[in-house]
Amino acid sequence: MSRRPRVRPRPRSRPRGSELLRWRAVAPASTSNLGPGFDCLGLALALPLSVTAERIPDGFRIARRGEGSDLALDLHRDTVLHAFRHLCRAAHEPVPTVALTIRSAIPVARGLGSSAAAIVAGLTLANHWLGGRFDDDELLAEAIRLEGHPDNVAPSLRGGMILSMPLRRGGFEALRLAPPRGLGITLVVPDVRVSTKKARALLPKRIALHDAAANTARALALLTVIASRRFDLLADALVDVYHVPHRARLIPAYDAVVAAGRRAGAYGVTISGSGPTLLAFHAPGAGARVGTAMIRAFARGGVPARAIPGRIAARGASAHTLLETRNR
Repeated sequence: MSRRPRVRPRPRSRPRGSELLRWRAVAPASTSNLGPGFDCLGLALALPLSVTAERIPDGFRIARRGEGSDLALDLHRDTVLHAFRHLCRAAHEPVPTVALTIRSAIPVARGLGSSAAAIVAGLTLANHWLGGRFDDDELLAEAIRLEGHPDNVAPSLRGGMILSMPLRRGGFEALRLAPPRGLGITLVVPDVRVSTKKARALLPKRIALHDAAANTARALALLTVIASRRFDLLADALVDVYHVPHRARLIPAYDAVVAAGRRAGAYGVTISGSGPTLLAFHAPGAGARVGTAMIRAFARGGVPARAIPGRIAARGASAHTLLETRNR
């Protein structure tokens, strides 16, 4: 786990003496692992979670719109609000009382980084209130502290395709990689929820050395395959032993759905994050055909599913002011 960054005074991003009354932060979804890149490789997706904060005299309120609005969540266990409070306290500043409106296009508990986006949005919202007190590296360290691993929060914060490398001194370096080009992405989301905690509980404690070495080779090959467009090797490069075989047990008709996607023209299919969403890579323009085939395979297994185009979010989290007081 990374150490808490030292908070340094920085120039304020708004005039001294002004006060935010309403402001908004937006963070993208993400898909992580991409097969063998377990807990280190992630890709930001253009499915946004936005949070609008408005100052209120006292207390906290939350209104939800879109994905996850059907869930009954305790106000004080909300991930966005928790992250917001966390950063204010890390800066040794009082937490402003706010009403939050959360609008999400990210399916919840489907392996698309909904909790990571909520953390990143909450931190970004707080950092805007604090006048940009924390830089990107410090925000990343706090996001990892809250999430426990970097593979989703790093691309949600930075955008694009990110490799999170652990450092000898502790913490992580988020390395930006060239995004996939000439490659279409389709997300097939079954109507099943999988908790990350449950999915992690299935993972083995030990891996044979030769299996681990092969996984390392495939993770390195995956980056080369994507960069060189050797998509004929993509299915082999996506093979994983750390998490995919174990998490696949939580996804109904997994083998049949993967096979259907491949028959429909997908170069390769793997689990997005902890699942149950499946991530299909294919030629541009083939997404509808691949998605339809995989949806039908899920239906034969008795599970409704939907397909979402997986557009890459080149830009990470951002915040902007909607209304503020002005000096006179």
